[in-house]
Amino acid sequence: MIGDLRDIRTQLLVVVGILLLLDIGAIALLMSPAGRSRAARQQEYEQLRVKKIENAKVAMPSVGMDKKIATTREQEAAFNTERLTQRYSAMSEQLSRIATESGVGVSNVKYDERVTEKNVPSGYESIGITIQVHGSYEQDMRFINAVERQKMLLLIDAVTFSGMQGDALTVSVHLSTFRRSAA
Repeated sequence: MIGDLRDIRTQLLVVVGILLLLDIGAIALLMSPAGRSRAARQQEYEQLRVKKIENAKVAMPSVGMDKKIATTREQEAAFNTERLTQRYSAMSEQLSRIATESGVGVSNVKYDERVTEKNVPSGYESIGITIQVHGSYEQDMRFINAVERQKMLLLIDAVTFSGMQGDALTVSVHLSTFRRSAA
């Protein structure tokens, strides 16, 4: 009889252990995503989907950034080659060519390196140019228009009419440009 009680006790302990394992498994299932309701899983899916879309929008501008940087560098090099110079003589040649084509006379050409310019990127120098041109009104306007249209970067800051001698009008033109540093 004592042996039977021990067997029953052992069987009961095994049954209680199995029931405890089943309880632990049920609790784990309820805590896991698989145990949640379909509505809760759907809501979590929607939140994650919206977050993914937002993250993709933030990351989108950086897609292909290496190609964009390479293209920008090529464009900067082309701009520097076509529109800027390292030499004052190139600026003088360009202004002389425009003056000759416009039919005006040139005098008092002054270059002013603007060392105090704050917004000039490194590798460039800001240059101010003052030039006096002499010719008829049409020739002077042809000169100003040619300066505005030509490839070298020359920005007209001011035009001052100085006087008139016969048919010749004297105009003082103030220009700005940039020069690539020799570095």
